[in-house]
Amino acid sequence: MQTLYEKIGGEETIEKLIVAFYQYVLADPLMIPFFENTSMEKLRKMQKAFFSIALGGPEPDIPISLYEAHRGRGIEVRHLTRFTEHLMETLLEIGVEEEDAKKVYERIATFSNEVLGESSVDG
Repeated sequence: MQTLYEKIGGEETIEKLIVAFYQYVLADPLMIPFFENTSMEKLRKMQKAFFSIALGGPEPDIPISLYEAHRGRGIEVRHLTRFTEHLMETLLEIGVEEEDAKKVYERIATFSNEVLGESSVDG
């Protein structure tokens, strides 16, 4: 059975997604403060690993949990909502079918507590 990662085009699509997605995010006044002192190279690498794992692709080692990466950063539901709006827009823009884009959104939404810094799957 094909994973969602494979269905949307695997690593090649994830690479396109990350590049196009951060063009939106970094142009958004609500989002830019979270990325002002961030290494974009490191962020892209972490996002590639996150999307791969979340969508059933290869599971590379990630040196830090989502919870630890986001805890204490002041991320609120409104920020997460904007993030996912940009994600959906980008998925459709790069050619992911709407049904598959919704499935990607659903998978990513399962990590919302960790991103909001509210709980840790690591304990």
